[in-house]
Amino acid sequence: MIKKNIKRYVNKAILLIALFSFILSFAQQEQGIININTQNGHPVKVGASGFNVRIADKSWNYTHPDFRETVHQLKPGWLRYFSGTMGDAFSSATGQYDIDYAMMFNHSKQYLKGYRFTEVKGPHRIIDLYDLLSEINGKLIVTVNGFSETPEMTKELARFCKNNNIEVATWQFCNEPYFYVPHRGLYWWNNGYDYAAKMKPHADAIREVFPDAYLALNCTWDGIWGFMKEINQYQKEHGAYWNVFSKHSYAPHTGKKESLDEAYRRGNSKILEATSPKAMQEIEDYTWENVPMVITEFGVWNTPLNGIYSSIYNIEYVMRQLQHTNTWYIGAHEISSKFQPKKNINKQIEEAYQNGTILKTDSISTGIKKTLEGKAYEIFHNVTNHTDFVFESTVVNGFNAPGMKNTNKVGFYSQAYRGINGYNYLVFTNRTSQSKDFTINVDGKLLNRKIETQFIHADSLQVQNTDIINKVCKNGSLNIPAYSVTVAKWKSKSVVKPLSPVVYKGEVKKSGIKLTWGAVENANSYMVSYGKSINDLNHKLKVRKGTSVEINNLENGEEYYFRMLAKNKLGESEYSNHIKLKFDKPNTPDIFKTSRRNNTATVFWKSVANTTAYKLKYINTKTSQENIIDVNNVYGYRVEGLAYDVVYQFSVAAYNGFGVGEYSKPVRLILSEKVPLSPRNVSAIRNQEGNVLVKWITQNDVDSETTYNVYRGEKLHHYSKIAEGINASSYIDTTAIKDKVYYYTVKAETSAGESNFYPNSATLIDVKETSSVRIDKVEKQKDGYLFYVSYNNVLLDGEYSYGLKIENISYLTVEEQLLNGVDLHTTDKTFKVFISNSELTKKSKYAVKAFIKTNGKSIYSKLPNKTIVTD
Repeated sequence: MIKKNIKRYVNKAILLIALFSFILSFAQQEQGIININTQNGHPVKVGASGFNVRIADKSWNYTHPDFRETVHQLKPGWLRYFSGTMGDAFSSATGQYDIDYAMMFNHSKQYLKGYRFTEVKGPHRIIDLYDLLSEINGKLIVTVNGFSETPEMTKELARFCKNNNIEVATWQFCNEPYFYVPHRGLYWWNNGYDYAAKMKPHADAIREVFPDAYLALNCTWDGIWGFMKEINQYQKEHGAYWNVFSKHSYAPHTGKKESLDEAYRRGNSKILEATSPKAMQEIEDYTWENVPMVITEFGVWNTPLNGIYSSIYNIEYVMRQLQHTNTWYIGAHEISSKFQPKKNINKQIEEAYQNGTILKTDSISTGIKKTLEGKAYEIFHNVTNHTDFVFESTVVNGFNAPGMKNTNKVGFYSQAYRGINGYNYLVFTNRTSQSKDFTINVDGKLLNRKIETQFIHADSLQVQNTDIINKVCKNGSLNIPAYSVTVAKWKSKSVVKPLSPVVYKGEVKKSGIKLTWGAVENANSYMVSYGKSINDLNHKLKVRKGTSVEINNLENGEEYYFRMLAKNKLGESEYSNHIKLKFDKPNTPDIFKTSRRNNTATVFWKSVANTTAYKLKYINTKTSQENIIDVNNVYGYRVEGLAYDVVYQFSVAAYNGFGVGEYSKPVRLILSEKVPLSPRNVSAIRNQEGNVLVKWITQNDVDSETTYNVYRGEKLHHYSKIAEGINASSYIDTTAIKDKVYYYTVKAETSAGESNFYPNSATLIDVKETSSVRIDKVEKQKDGYLFYVSYNNVLLDGEYSYGLKIENISYLTVEEQLLNGVDLHTTDKTFKVFISNSELTKKSKYAVKAFIKTNGKSIYSKLPNKTIVTD
């Protein structure tokens, strides 16, 4: 009896222990803990988070009051000039689109819209964007248009920046060059190696002006490692002339339509992949260890995820990239999609262009519509603009979320920051429907103080917009709601010296020189130092209020150097950038390039220092009528409303507070309606015999009698004419020397002369390999496409595979598919591949190449690739 009772009591005890263990385990699972270690971590750039800017084909300009208010409210740490894809046909000299640039591209429609919009709204000048950035103490990243502009133009952009004291945080070469390659039917560069080679002259042009410039090749988009590996090959052979790595990232993007659940799972998986240590290791494998990283575009680009999920994703993506010690700047696409014009005036702009009427768009109030993505950034930038250090932190019992292929993924991220304004910060993103309370420990102790929070959250993924909520937490406890971005801050004991100020502008006035700088956090005064020598800034001026000062009592005709620092009770900042200005009229600019299109003439000049703006004078030599236009501060201007077959004389002068300088030596132009457009998409492929087939797409709309001249050079942008008067779309160069590398381009010609610009420079492609794979025939069938492939001199050794690699090139997708072949015959050396319609997206264009993988080597069919267009 006693034994039975003992046994019963033991069983009860075991049950109670098991129950207690379960309860404890459950409690631990529910109780979240955030541990912050302020003794460890790494520095980050103040203002690391910013935006791409795409507003050229929309309602706003840099000078529109509502856009300026948008920038002030979102407070990006930096902005990008000029845009992404829309920058490929944009002229930084004029701040407008150029028709000749636009027509170099197959997809010119968007650029022609940009032409119409900037024609009505006015130019999008770099000086205006930089002026706006000065109001928020923001940085500037410039994407060089290496597509339609030459290194000569790039040098003048750099010169303009120097002459106007524009600090460029990073120069990036081209927007998404990896989509303009032969396997997509485009020949701007043959591969990543060729792209790197073609950007070298642009880099040299910038370094001639700014020897210490930060330069970045645009190396990859998530998944395009091949292009980056080819850049790495250039680096191995020639060394890296660039010192920054840059990329774009749309990790959850897919060319297929997805349900919300599919997109959600994809987003949860891809954000971890794209920001992982493994992804960074791949970057460093093809660059170098600890290479500085700049991302000028990222987003979800997957429609079902728009709203609360994309808002969370954006913030978490930035934080996860900031975990890497080499991350500099991370920019979302794009600012006017975060805060949008409430009133769309696009139709009015189009009508004004069509009717030739003036529409002062800056005076039309559009209002501001705040999207949820924008609200997330509004609270997040309060952190990134006020921090210079990421603390080490860990989370216990966070959230899990479903991933692709039924996997279980981490569904949250948390990051803590040291503030430079008397606060420390914590940001927590939650991509799940779960909610939980978290205890915050700092250096092993409960954060038992007032915690101010701002957050956005939603009950479901379908939520498109909601409000920012403010809440105060105590006792070291923080609730993280479902689908949320939470920003928490608390007062810290550490107050730091102010950061170095940035002098954004120096203006020569009649009475003195005015300096303007960005407001510095925690500064209570500024000290300006100046003098006639950079090594002897013996004059000091203290400024207690404001962010500008005019310095008087300067000597006429003398050159002065300026720099400054910020002060607070803890000490002084490091010195700012120095600027140099001459207290005199500006020098005379030189006109270096002109172009003609319809009734317009565009004049480009070399900018000069100490300039407020420029005046352009043109004279109709037939009537002697003289016109002088104030063209603002630019280095190019398009004059409109001119007559055909009349000689015009153009000259330009710079002015400042002292007055107008001397006008430049005049240049003469005669406008004609027969000025031809450049051809498009020049390619050059050398065959086995050594002859080079140069091909291009003709553009004869201006004049049906257009002919073409072929140019060749052994050095980029140094070409000699080798053929002229060609009335066709190709030319065979039989004079090319074997094994020599050549560059080709083509200009159009009519009775009015040659086209204004040459299009892409085509690097010679050699067809040398004796082994070959070739697509002989494509047969369209009811349920798909049948490809007939042959091969020659290919040894099928050991395990081998064969088939097709296809890629949808209708738009910016990077998904490649491998399809296996059938019916391989070793006697006649052929095989077939069938592509079912179910594998293809409707109304899409695909690039197709055949392959054989054998003996550890992949052999692909030669360029140009075959293409198919689906119904």
